[in-house]
Amino acid sequence: MVMGRSIHHALDRDPILRAISSFYGITTTDGNPGGTTLVCAALAGSNDFITNKAILIESGLAIFEDAGAIAFDPANGEITVSPAFNSQVLAGTSFYVLNAASAGLLAPVVPLIIMNQGLCYYGVVTGVPVAGQFEIAALAGLGAAKFATVLPEYMYHAFVLRDAAGGGAAPQGESQPVSNYATNTGNFTANAFTVPVGIGDEILIIHPFLARIMNFAGLPPHVGSVAENWNTAEADIVQIGVADTSYKVHSLVLDITGLVGTITIRMHQEVVGIERRVYEQTFTVAANGPGLWIVNGTVGIHEILRVTAQSDNAADNAVPIGYDYMLEAM
Repeated sequence: MVMGRSIHHALDRDPILRAISSFYGITTTDGNPGGTTLVCAALAGSNDFITNKAILIESGLAIFEDAGAIAFDPANGEITVSPAFNSQVLAGTSFYVLNAASAGLLAPVVPLIIMNQGLCYYGVVTGVPVAGQFEIAALAGLGAAKFATVLPEYMYHAFVLRDAAGGGAAPQGESQPVSNYATNTGNFTANAFTVPVGIGDEILIIHPFLARIMNFAGLPPHVGSVAENWNTAEADIVQIGVADTSYKVHSLVLDITGLVGTITIRMHQEVVGIERRVYEQTFTVAANGPGLWIVNGTVGIHEILRVTAQSDNAADNAVPIGYDYMLEAM
């Protein structure tokens, strides 16, 4: 049983659409450039059951937009809508004629059919309080920290389905991980897009596991540094990956700029449930330079890869070692 508001129950989308639709079709001719018409030859010769119904676009430039049908021409199957779609409805676009008196009545219906399916949440940006944040009022109230995690491997992703201007400009098509969510306002915090998200932009909030399967953005880069007493004992620089989860490690670079001794870098990973040392090599800044490319080709892992360092010089204690690695979900 799913508790809470029924609007967020993961109902199957296609049966709902069939139940509330009187027609499903694919346009056969380009509509006018202004976005006020669409043409489907299969409707030619039909009675006018369309005027005053709502038209929901299912593909193409105007995907997920809806508008009210104000006229129908049975001679060629042309439907005229108002308000206009934000993009021209080209031939080959799929659409539904919904049993709603107008597009305005779709507000309570759309969440059931396209917004909240558990793995993907749809919404339109209603506010941009500060840089790096956007609000979707329709996605408020889903629960504290529902979309928030500090683990890069398990972050929801915000995918910009459509830029409000309708021209396909940035940030349309871009995706960034979500790091925070405020349930009372529907406020999302995400990494920076090339162009900030604006009011009216259409956003998909993608479940972490679906985002990993799609892998359209890859995992964010992992960059940081750590200071330990490297001469006192072997100490961790970083742990890569998650236990029992498959990843590809494409690169691991270390920065030993501030160290003066001979540095031993080791990597450890479980083998049949027991951690084993799988790599060991010594370096010096003088001989090897301040940057060490430890992994420079793809390595598959499914357990945590623990990277450590140890120095033969006490002067290296408390000196930071930087790390930068690229990880891809499998």
